[in-house]
Amino acid sequence: MRSDPTFVRGRLQLADGRRLTYSDTGPRDGVPVVYCHGAIGTPLGEAVGLEAMVAELGVRYLAISRPGIGGSDPAPGRTVAGFGADVRELVDALELERLAVVGVSAGGPYALAVARELNDRVVRVAVCSSLSPLCAPHRTPGMQRRIRLALSVLAAAPGLCAALGDLAVPVIRRHPELLSRVIAAHAAPVERRLLQRPDERSAASTSFLDAASEGVRGMIEDYLVYAGAWGFAPSEVNTDVHLWHGLEDPLVPVEHALQLAV
Repeated sequence: MRSDPTFVRGRLQLADGRRLTYSDTGPRDGVPVVYCHGAIGTPLGEAVGLEAMVAELGVRYLAISRPGIGGSDPAPGRTVAGFGADVRELVDALELERLAVVGVSAGGPYALAVARELNDRVVRVAVCSSLSPLCAPHRTPGMQRRIRLALSVLAAAPGLCAALGDLAVPVIRRHPELLSRVIAAHAAPVERRLLQRPDERSAASTSFLDAASEGVRGMIEDYLVYAGAWGFAPSEVNTDVHLWHGLEDPLVPVEHALQLAV
């Protein structure tokens, strides 16, 4: 019989002195699942339907904010591979021996990094709409021109983009619907329909505002990290990996999934 679900927002001090922020939702004796968030982070409060979902599935759901995002301290010079060591320290502190890992979009590379680091402690990995080492996201074949242009500016002038982004955060905090409109404009049709729901619109803005609690620079640096060399090859992951990808994904074209599957 599973224990009652709980929600904990935690912060672990790592061996190098940095602090790693995470949320821990679900029964303490549930199956541990580490979630690696996308580009705009994950809400460290309750996500839409999460409590009921983890209770039904018997999952202990750990959502970890990467360095510089959502209250986790920055890690200058980091690579995608380095995140695996951060997660190792967290799951060791929580005394978790076996776990599954999920990564969505920009979180896909990090999920693979965790599986590589923890090796046989990870029973399975799911990556959804993941990036690959195919090329930097702003150079991906098939990506819409306006998205590629915006990401190219981000890569070329990260400092300027961070300054402009920090000016936008207070505006979004006052008018969160603006962010939902931007996301919907670049989303696939099914996602646009989902964003018509008030709870989903609220979750999108909450995720961004949590991630940008100390400014947007962390999210921009995160982009530069996964757009560059990962520090490992996907072939180094020995765990069972499941790939999920939408054929009409406008942000991460399916070429990335095909590259990972090779």
